[in-house]
Amino acid sequence: MRLLLFLALLLPGLVALAADPGSAEELMSEGRAAIIREDYAAAVRAFLQLLTLPENELSRDAREFLALSYERSGDHERARQEYEKYLQRYPEGEDAVRVRQRLAALRPAAPPQALRAPAKPADAPRAMVFGSFSQFYYQGNSTIDTLPVTANPLGRSTLSLTDESALITAIDLNARFSDPVHENRIVFRDTNLQNFLDGGEDRNRLSAAYYDYAYKPRGLSARIGRQPPDGGGVPGRFDGVTLGYRPRPALRLNALAGQVVNEAPLDIDSTQLVYGVSADLGSFQNNWNANVYLLQQTVDGIADRQATGVELRYFAPGATFISQLEYDILFGETSIAMLQGSWEASWKTLFSVAFDQRKTPTLQTTSAVFGERTSSIDALLDTYTEEELRERAAAVTATLTLAGAGFMHPVSKTWQLGLDYRVMRISETLGTDVMPAVQDSGNVQTVSARAVGTGVLSARTVGLFAVSQVSADAFEGLALSATLREPIGGRWVLGGSLLHYDQSNADGGDLTRLVASLRAEYRVKNSVTLEAEIGIEDHTARGLFFEEQTDRNFFSLGYRWDF
Repeated sequence: MRLLLFLALLLPGLVALAADPGSAEELMSEGRAAIIREDYAAAVRAFLQLLTLPENELSRDAREFLALSYERSGDHERARQEYEKYLQRYPEGEDAVRVRQRLAALRPAAPPQALRAPAKPADAPRAMVFGSFSQFYYQGNSTIDTLPVTANPLGRSTLSLTDESALITAIDLNARFSDPVHENRIVFRDTNLQNFLDGGEDRNRLSAAYYDYAYKPRGLSARIGRQPPDGGGVPGRFDGVTLGYRPRPALRLNALAGQVVNEAPLDIDSTQLVYGVSADLGSFQNNWNANVYLLQQTVDGIADRQATGVELRYFAPGATFISQLEYDILFGETSIAMLQGSWEASWKTLFSVAFDQRKTPTLQTTSAVFGERTSSIDALLDTYTEEELRERAAAVTATLTLAGAGFMHPVSKTWQLGLDYRVMRISETLGTDVMPAVQDSGNVQTVSARAVGTGVLSARTVGLFAVSQVSADAFEGLALSATLREPIGGRWVLGGSLLHYDQSNADGGDLTRLVASLRAEYRVKNSVTLEAEIGIEDHTARGLFFEEQTDRNFFSLGYRWDF
């Protein structure tokens, strides 16, 4: 039932996201969470949106995190550009030292001179270690009151519980040792969740643990270990090796091989192996670069995925466009078609556009395990042929389509006004004998108007106010949100947010949600940030027969050390 649950939960989650455009603080949290789960496209979107807001206390961090997101997604050219923009605007401070280290680690080696021995190193070897370490504790307590619509006191029930109690520890460690000939780099990223609830499960996610080596005179490189996606059509982490060769400054050839790291919602008892080749092209005219790739994936010895695709990117001052087109040869279908971009006009209006259509989950034979009693493809081969498994996988795979456009325009020195339109749709699935078919979601449309103000209460106060109308076949919703962020002195930042959401369902039910929170940050010597948040949430859902009232309070407390 995993796919059914995934599709059932995906729709309201996206609707909630659309209904809450977010403040600078919320966009920062959204982007950082996306980095942790390695959804770098989502991280880029969040930080780009944050940077469209007036200059505020988070702009500096957002610029660095944007560059980091590009770096981890494999877009090193764009990462270099963003790190350079950061240093142009923020040349001083410990953060600038760290950014210079990251930028130095990304600078390409000079093109080799043919048939000549490498020159003797003239500079002394360099070594640097940088990264971050954070720990945050989260706790939430809920009281759930359920009562029938008919006035029968015997049907009422109340449940009080601690629904969240967890400590999340994250480390991001980078070590680089280089000279004019050799480049060595070690990367380690890990997130650990300690769940203190009775019966709760601890989880550890090793995002990256690899060693990089480059021989600069010949443009040769190798990476071995656990690797995050780095372009080339690889959708997730894998344990293996990646080799690279740059015969020309504008051409880099790559090859990879390894074992896919399985994770929810597709945590299977099978072995997935991946092999691929790709070519990085560019930059051309200082603005264009591309990647073309061919990927082969197997599961328990049979074909799992065969994808070929191209990624095309354009970067220029005031304009960014990223696109990807992928075709799965094994299934004979387009699996990804994506375009997103932004452009700032000469009159300072920032326009954005996005289109993303992709198979969900990823189009692969492995999806045939959904609903089965076993999660082993090898075991299913005792019952089905390879072709039948692929047919069953296609029958439980939906197509997710997202599209949107918007603009933000400064109407004064204090205020910016913006409008966004977004539409989302999840196609039907045919289902199998063990997986029910899922109906088409229909179009879920969201129109959001935003007002961003600088100097709302004082010269440094940043405020964001938004209203969003959500329309779908099954419901109508209206969201109102307000966020204020107030820097105090050079180290304190205080903030608060309020969200109210009303929804009316086609079946006669409705729900109301109110969330209010206060947040405080304190920066210690520009390297350690202490953060705390406290809030309440009231949620009321009414159906034909029952009404459920949930009162929840929550808080978080932690720190982040950047070194």
